[in-house]
Amino acid sequence: MNPQSASRSRLSRRNVLGVVPTAVGLVAVGGVRSVFGRSESSPDGDPAARPSSEGLRSPTLKLPAFTSNGAKVPVAVEMSHPMDPAHYVTSVSVVNERDPVPLKGVFHFTPLNGQVYVAFQMRLDHGVSEVAATAECSRHARWWASRSITIPEGAGGCAGTAPPPGQTGPDEFGPPAIRIPQLIADGRIGPGEIIDVQVKIKHPSRTGLELREGKFVQTGEPLYLKELNVFYGDAPVSRFTLTSALSDHPFITFRLRARAEGPLRVVLTNNLGRRFEASHSIRFS
Repeated sequence: MNPQSASRSRLSRRNVLGVVPTAVGLVAVGGVRSVFGRSESSPDGDPAARPSSEGLRSPTLKLPAFTSNGAKVPVAVEMSHPMDPAHYVTSVSVVNERDPVPLKGVFHFTPLNGQVYVAFQMRLDHGVSEVAATAECSRHARWWASRSITIPEGAGGCAGTAPPPGQTGPDEFGPPAIRIPQLIADGRIGPGEIIDVQVKIKHPSRTGLELREGKFVQTGEPLYLKELNVFYGDAPVSRFTLTSALSDHPFITFRLRARAEGPLRVVLTNNLGRRFEASHSIRFS
C-alpha cells in the first residue's frame, strides 16, 4: 500500500488535528465548532470543564475561496490558546477528505512555541471541497474549523506533469533558509517576544499520481519532504509531519517565543531519508 492510500485509510473527521498563518488573499472561516473529548483532567469529557473563554480558543482557518492554481494553495491556521506546560495545544492537522492525498500535514507543538500559528502551501485536487483544521488541547478539548474552496478542472493539484523522482536533477534541491520578519523590520528581538519563523527550501514535491479516465492511478514513487523538526538551543520545539500534498519548494511559517539567546535550528528530512539543515542565531538587543 502506498503512503497516500495508507494515510487515507487511517483518516476520519474525528481523528485528525490542524493549524496555520495569515497570507495575502486568504479568507477566514466563518463557522467554527468545538468538540469536547476525554482527557486526564476531564475523564468524562464534561463540557463544564471547558475554559470560560472558549470562543478565543477556536482555530481560525484561512485559505482562498477560489484559486486557479491547485498545485500551490496557501493555507493558514492560528489559535488563541494558553501555551503553558500544563495546558497547551499539542497538535494541529489539516485535511481534505475527498482528495487522493487527504492528509496535508500534522503540526506538533510545545509550550516553547508560545503561540499556535502555522502556514504553508498545499496541493488540492480540482472541484468544490472542504478543508478542515483540527487542534488538540492537552487538557480540555478538540477544536476544529472548516472552509470550502473551489478549484477549476485542469488547475493542477495532486496529479502533476513533473518528471518522476528518478529523473530529478541537482538543481531541483537547495538548502533551507530561515527568515525572521520582525528582525528585518525592527532590527531587534526582545526577550519574551513572539516571533514569526519562516523556513524556505528548494525541494520538489510529487505524489506519483496520474489522473486517468477520471481516476487517480499511482504510476510512480512519491518524492516529498516528510518531516520538519525545530530546535531552540538544545530543546525540541516543534515537529511537523508533512506529506506529498505539500507544494513544490514550500514556504513554512510558525511562531516561537524568544525566551533566551541561542541558536534556532531546523532539520528537514524527505521520504528518501535525505536531510537538510539550517540555523539562525537569536540575539537580543
